[in-house]
Amino acid sequence: METDRERLRTIYNRDFKISFGTPAPGFSSMLYGMKIANLAYVTKTRVRFFRLDRWADVRFPEKRRMKLGSDISKHHKSLLAKIFYDRAEYLHGKHGGTQSVTLTHLFPLCRTPQFAFYNEDQELPCPLGPGECYELHVHCKTSFVGYFPATVLWELLGPGESGSEGAGTFYIARFLAAVAHSPLAAQLKPMTPFKRTRITGNPVVTNRIEEGERPDRAKGYDLELSMALGTYYPPPRLRQLLPMLLQGTSIFTAPKEIAEIKAQLETALKWRNYEVKLRLLLHLEELQMEHDIRHCDLESVPMTWDPVDQNPRLLTLEVPGVTESRPSVLRGDHLFALLSSETHQEDPITYKGFVHKVELDRVKLSFSMSLLSRFVDGLTFKVNFTFNRQPLRVQHRALELTGRWLLWPMLFPVAPRDVPLLPSDVKLKLYDRSLESNPEQLQAMRHIVTGTTRPAPYIIFGPPGTGKTVTLVEAIKQVVKHLPKAHILACAPSNSGADLLCQRLRVHLPSSIYRLLAPSRDIRMVPEDIKPCCNWDAKKGEYVFPAKKKLQEYRVLITTLITAGRLVSAQFPIDHFTHIFIDEAGHCMEPESLVAIAGLMEVKETGDPGGQLVLAGDPRQLGPVLRSPLTQKHGLGYSLLERLLTYNSLYKKGPDGYDPQFITKLLRNYRSHPTILDIPNQLYYEGELQACADVVDRERFCRWAGLPRQGFPIIFHGVMGKDEREGNSPSFFNPEEAATVTSYLKLLLAPSSKKGKARLSPRSVGVISPYRKQVEKIRYCITKLDRELRGLDDIKDLKVGSVEEFQGQERSVILISTVRSSQSFVQLDLDFNLGFLKNPKRFNVAVTRAKALLIIVGNPLLLGHDPDWKVFLEFCKENGGYTGCPFPAKLDLQQGQNLLQGLSKLSPSTSGPHSHDYLPQEREGEGGLSLQVEPEWRNEL
Repeated sequence: METDRERLRTIYNRDFKISFGTPAPGFSSMLYGMKIANLAYVTKTRVRFFRLDRWADVRFPEKRRMKLGSDISKHHKSLLAKIFYDRAEYLHGKHGGTQSVTLTHLFPLCRTPQFAFYNEDQELPCPLGPGECYELHVHCKTSFVGYFPATVLWELLGPGESGSEGAGTFYIARFLAAVAHSPLAAQLKPMTPFKRTRITGNPVVTNRIEEGERPDRAKGYDLELSMALGTYYPPPRLRQLLPMLLQGTSIFTAPKEIAEIKAQLETALKWRNYEVKLRLLLHLEELQMEHDIRHCDLESVPMTWDPVDQNPRLLTLEVPGVTESRPSVLRGDHLFALLSSETHQEDPITYKGFVHKVELDRVKLSFSMSLLSRFVDGLTFKVNFTFNRQPLRVQHRALELTGRWLLWPMLFPVAPRDVPLLPSDVKLKLYDRSLESNPEQLQAMRHIVTGTTRPAPYIIFGPPGTGKTVTLVEAIKQVVKHLPKAHILACAPSNSGADLLCQRLRVHLPSSIYRLLAPSRDIRMVPEDIKPCCNWDAKKGEYVFPAKKKLQEYRVLITTLITAGRLVSAQFPIDHFTHIFIDEAGHCMEPESLVAIAGLMEVKETGDPGGQLVLAGDPRQLGPVLRSPLTQKHGLGYSLLERLLTYNSLYKKGPDGYDPQFITKLLRNYRSHPTILDIPNQLYYEGELQACADVVDRERFCRWAGLPRQGFPIIFHGVMGKDEREGNSPSFFNPEEAATVTSYLKLLLAPSSKKGKARLSPRSVGVISPYRKQVEKIRYCITKLDRELRGLDDIKDLKVGSVEEFQGQERSVILISTVRSSQSFVQLDLDFNLGFLKNPKRFNVAVTRAKALLIIVGNPLLLGHDPDWKVFLEFCKENGGYTGCPFPAKLDLQQGQNLLQGLSKLSPSTSGPHSHDYLPQEREGEGGLSLQVEPEWRNEL
């Protein structure tokens, strides 16, 4: 193929060079590179290309090649090499630049087979006079899309004889990268350059605060809250000392106040320091929340009069992200607003607005009459958001009540009192007959009903897909059936978890249960089948709260853990609830579990031990979402369930397994194909799980044409992508991985074939990514960029979310984009770039959501440094499930570290396109989780 040189120059500068987002080679340099690589014949006016490569988005085995859409197959990918000069040189010793030097060594630091380096005639060491050069030929060839970086390290000896004065070794490093873009990935490049944001201080709140009107309280609120709830603000002194605590100073060298706080944090949790340590951790978490919420603030945003309800006392504010609780804004919450024109005044008026209604990304607010009287549409404000402190306050109170009611026999159990509620041989006639064939579920229910573990909690250890919630629900039904005087409180940390309990209990106990919802819950989010048994009054169109006496008539009350605090405030009799069940118990902080226990369950010192606490969950899956690095480090991430399993001898696994009197581990997985279950079973569950899912459901994709190997329903698609960030978001995204995921979705969701096979519903597919920005980019591909996918009527049913959002859920097909692809072969890759993925719980949850097909898109070179991912990668390779970029033959860290000994002596610059590979760019004071995934703000009350 031949073309005009100047025309090619115009196309290159217009369409290719500006798309890199980082320094790219000039047109002449690009032609020179193609010339020496024998890819083109170049004259002054013409360029003749010898060959042109075309690549598919997704590579399948040769016998089963498939097209991935016309947009991919009709366009070739561009492969360009570029050299980054802006952070290329690291100099040690003296080098004036006008005297001769000697090139002594040359190290091509490259882990991928795409690059080959040649120095044909010049041997080392090689003297170089001023102006002389040493040529190193670089060849790059690939059949895959992606970003392929490499580093070349030059070691030179300065002027003078070796060992003489003036001689010295110095280094020059050159960074190269080959880029093969797909058209879709090119559309996902950063919209604006990444710019780190720093918080300058607290929000502007002045002495002059004018409040709007709070939403009307429900008229049917008959539940008298007779116990006061304190404010429990963090101590001012702790706020002042926080920066020093974050510095990580040793307890032996820190100032006295800091040393005392560190001692409290580093002391193991015991009954004697229980309240003090957990209260301190809650305060530290709140201080981090105060910092993080500032990233949600808005500058110079307009408000308008309420256009729908035409309420003359409400203003409307657009809040991007509120539908995903970023930030969380609920009815009754408040925010602060300052007129943009007054922010620089010495003492401006701060307007406190109360939320009356939330509709998609619009929030309707009530402000003071003085603001409304001067308001005109389009007036702009600086808006400072707040978070709801109710969850923190009820947790602090629960810690107080824990000591008052002496709950140590339940929280730090030593031995049961052997006072059964029923004979151990009681016959259980199950409502769900399918459980009769599961000995572990039967064992758990029998011990719960007989109550032999009291006052120690009974734990249902439920690995993925083993039916822990089904077991919990059946146990509740059996308690109601066999213990006529029993009253049960059934809780979960989330509304969705509590709703599920209600839905399953309602089948057999329709008149015995009552679901108590918080008044801030959007009724549109409440499942229709539980509305008849919850506190929503459809006639009045509002929530009602029956009197305590009325609520005590129900055998089972169902709430979230935080809403259970209302029952404490109402001062339910301490002996009213005989049983408390907590589902998803591994997903909540220990103080959160206490909200449903302290003040609602009695533990007697002698004789009858009192109530029975049942915890159901999996300590191998994700725990609570925390923001503060201090609270993560010092134990707030441990749930009560995980702490007992880890540190209490009653729940330890012995030579004969777990003691069934205290704990039952469920072993039968009813979700996944055996192949999908294999690795997590071996890594986290001692190989004890048994694949019991329906054969037809789990083998649905075993003959899918897209599998690299038939019968093996796992695909690991290797992509050497590039980490990107944009705007002021700290979250990473990977365009090539997003494009690859989109290609697989097009294959999976294609219209039914001539054979009459039904098209897979988007509702049966889930896409998981650990980074919020990648979630957004994949959604953008699905709903905007890809013509085929966006045209599907039900494409909005396809869920794309974080690992945390998928916990407890399942899909027939799960796709995972791991995102991180940094190629810096230094220890900081392991410390920071893998930091998010190097989490066994997150890995476990991600790969166990799939029932029939699991597709993972990621960088095998990077993931291979994590022990769990390495096992999974080798499993895929050995069984023919790997495709994509070449699989690394051996991940030899030591060899790479030896080559980098020269670099370890240098002082790398922090500028340039690769700087984020060496230094983690965190927003000042921000926790690691916020940096990477931008977690939702809590809206479960």
